[in-house]
Amino acid sequence: MKLFNVSLLALVFISAGCQAANVTAEKLYNQYKNKPDNKAYSIGTNGVAGSAWGASTKEEAIELAQQTCRKTGGLNCNVTEVNGRPLSSNDSQVKNFRTVNNYNIVSNGINYKPDLSVTSTGFFINNEYLLTTNDVVENCSKINYERNGRLIETTVIRADKMNNISILKSTTPNATYATISSKKKTSQGERTYTYGFELSDMAYSKIPSYQGKITNGIISRASGSYNDIRIMTITNEISKGDIGAPVIAENGDVIGLVTNEQKESIKSSILSIFLNEQNISYHTTKKTANNVSPSVIAEASQKFSVPLVCLNEA
Repeated sequence: MKLFNVSLLALVFISAGCQAANVTAEKLYNQYKNKPDNKAYSIGTNGVAGSAWGASTKEEAIELAQQTCRKTGGLNCNVTEVNGRPLSSNDSQVKNFRTVNNYNIVSNGINYKPDLSVTSTGFFINNEYLLTTNDVVENCSKINYERNGRLIETTVIRADKMNNISILKSTTPNATYATISSKKKTSQGERTYTYGFELSDMAYSKIPSYQGKITNGIISRASGSYNDIRIMTITNEISKGDIGAPVIAENGDVIGLVTNEQKESIKSSILSIFLNEQNISYHTTKKTANNVSPSVIAEASQKFSVPLVCLNEA
């Protein structure tokens, strides 16, 4: 059994109006600050914190701080400081640890900071790949998405600037995915739904957090300016966070992707061509599906849609 030479492990739980052992996260942090080096401080998105000091190495202190945070019920615990300062790209000894500190994200030794002015949505078309707009790719050094309080990394596979589409590959498989409509004709007046995300003020959150939003409307124009057959316009309420969101028909199939706040969407037929050109598999309906309720559409969309987090080097 591995033994650690640690003088003290400190843990604390704090949530809205509740604390344990009469110790707050702030008091724990103050204790940690006054201790000798080879120390680390970790906190979860739900306010559970853990600290360790007197370890033999920084790596050991990080591991112990994470353990104490998790064992006390911490959710998505992240190390915020080592030896009294945030981790940075100069911290070669702890380069493989991924941490969050006041929205400063360290991944593989590089510091990133979320650009919250760039908000958008993506949706999975199979277990690994997700679609969004080209605009978000152009504005970000790196794109992650938030899922259950965790940031999950993606890689940009291909971007189509002309059609404002991009395909990303997730480092973590998603259990569900959207079904792309195989309809060949866009019907003006057809009922539409979108599922996007808005920033949410979540207490104790160490990463940007989001709230899902479903909207309803119809297809108001079956083509874009100058009869551009790639584009359709919908009447759904659209905000910045809905850019990249799926446009969904009453049967639950994706019939488009929201490309801008002017409510224009690229049609599913163009999405299919784009995916075919990249040799990326996706799923379509084999036959005409029955219409489903908005609540069923919302529940399904929440599982295959994700809020994207735009990261740029700090």
